[in-house]
Amino acid sequence: MQNREEKQLFAQSASALGAGILGFGIGAKWGYIASDYAVFIILAGALLHLGGMYLTQMKNTASSSKAVKVLWYSAWTCLVVLIGLIIYLLVES
Repeated sequence: MQNREEKQLFAQSASALGAGILGFGIGAKWGYIASDYAVFIILAGALLHLGGMYLTQMKNTASSSKAVKVLWYSAWTCLVVLIGLIIYLLVES
């Protein structure tokens, strides 16, 4: 069984990888070569990023420290912006 630090590192890596893939997908949306796969790339990146953000930020909401609350709100803000961006891209195309 993995210890907590390994799980935390995995969650952070998944979030960063998902954000990177999401960024690539958004770039591909306006690119010529990968534009046929843009929606798939964006959704794959969004799912990875969402999973990583959930594991890193939203699982530890029991603590009442100010830093945890700020991270929790930033994770939800990121999620709302991400959903809005995906809806905009899907409706526009």
